[in-house]
Amino acid sequence: MDYLPRDGDIIIASYPKTGSIWLQYIVLQITSKGQSFPSFKDDLEKVAPFMGMSGPEVIHNLTGVRFYRHHYRYDLVKKNPKAKVLYIYRNPADIVISFHHFIQGVREQKFDLDEIFNEFLIGNIGFGRYFEHVLSYLAHKNDDNLLLISYEKLHSNPKEGILRISKFLGEEYYKNLTEDETLLHKVLECTSFDNMKKHLTIELPRQTPKLSFSEKSKNTINFVRKGVVGDGKNSLSPDQMRRLREMATEVMKGYEVLQDWF
Repeated sequence: MDYLPRDGDIIIASYPKTGSIWLQYIVLQITSKGQSFPSFKDDLEKVAPFMGMSGPEVIHNLTGVRFYRHHYRYDLVKKNPKAKVLYIYRNPADIVISFHHFIQGVREQKFDLDEIFNEFLIGNIGFGRYFEHVLSYLAHKNDDNLLLISYEKLHSNPKEGILRISKFLGEEYYKNLTEDETLLHKVLECTSFDNMKKHLTIELPRQTPKLSFSEKSKNTINFVRKGVVGDGKNSLSPDQMRRLREMATEVMKGYEVLQDWF
């Protein structure tokens, strides 16, 4: 959190399970003219490291245009107005379901959805409560070097969203896509959920109740599960949706984003 971005850095900020990997590959495709689509492992370790996992040293040693991700609130990191920050946010109901499936895939054991929902609602999970996280970036929506991206809007019109992202990253990137329909189609195809689900797998150690810590097996999971909109509304109970809506409305009263979520 003490790391000072360099001029020209491209930083993807997000709360967990809001679409940051999707956004990251969109950015890589745009800036490489459709050439960069690394494996998830190479991406995580060499191309666009996750700050919370790699630490600043790996990022410090990157060459060329530097890409990296983090899950910190706006007020918890140092700023450089000459670095570009993209922040993606998502309907909180969908985040809960995505997180629930992800943690079960990693740990190979059942986790109670009610418990995960309650922890999410009060912010008793990593990176704090979601609503304050989003607000910390929405408060700076007019900053020239910050682009706010709605997962739902990007999902409903990926072409428009990708062009918007490319324009924010630089006129040359925008020009590349608007003047070359084949390139734009390639970026859209490579960053589709079907393609990403097929190619982005990650191998993790798996611990089950039947294995000791030293006897972990390997667990290969698809990092991209569905990539849909509305999974939360279809999976949470009416009471959970009511509680989520009431909490979001209380904390984020007056923000237009609520109209997109509920």
